[in-house]
Amino acid sequence: MPTQRQNIMDLLSRGTFTLQELSVELHMSVKEILVHLPHIQKSVRPPARFVIEPARCLNCGYVFKDRTKLRSPGKCPRCRESHIQEPGYTIEAQGSGHRAQGTGRKA
Repeated sequence: MPTQRQNIMDLLSRGTFTLQELSVELHMSVKEILVHLPHIQKSVRPPARFVIEPARCLNCGYVFKDRTKLRSPGKCPRCRESHIQEPGYTIEAQGSGHRAQGTGRKA
């Protein structure tokens, strides 16, 4: 039987998911997933890689590209609004340069 981390990694290998989408798909709390993500991030080995699609302010369009925390930001530093699109997470396949197709977030 696969572990919770293996289940998360398997899902991320199939597409891009937000924390909330992972929570629903895996029947785990967001807090539980946040405990596992740093370990998954470190355990993904080349040629595969762990990719974070940055969060974005839905009010002014600010992109949180330099953010290192895995949790979604609370407010936009530019406009101070809290209407934020959650970051997406995926594991890219070897040398493909693009994300695997899956049931996750749409671009």
